[in-house]
Amino acid sequence: MYLALKHLHLTFVTLSLLFFVLRGIWLFINSSLLTKKWAKILPHIISTLLLLSGIVLAVHMGLSPGSQPWLMAKIIALIIYIGLGVATFKVANRNLSKALWVSALIVFAYIVSVAITKNPLGFLG
Repeated sequence: MYLALKHLHLTFVTLSLLFFVLRGIWLFINSSLLTKKWAKILPHIISTLLLLSGIVLAVHMGLSPGSQPWLMAKIIALIIYIGLGVATFKVANRNLSKALWVSALIVFAYIVSVAITKNPLGFLG
């Protein structure tokens, strides 16, 4: 069961990253695809499934953020990633939007590094 949950979670991690990168590219080339209804809804569906799969995986493994500092670090970083991601597509300033997008990608990489190392410092440590 663990491997199935882990692979499901990793699938949503990958889809989340790929779609965020794609939407960023669309934003910077002024693609009309970014305004399509499915392009606005799909990220929320992927993110919800990613979060749910992570919660189910943590419960299955008996992990809690209070007893696992690396898990708490991932949750905090996830909140930051979401904030940066939302801001990326809301701000009117193109340069600020690009900076927010790159910052969100760095935070995403940090989250992945924490998941791999099980260390709250991730690639910073």
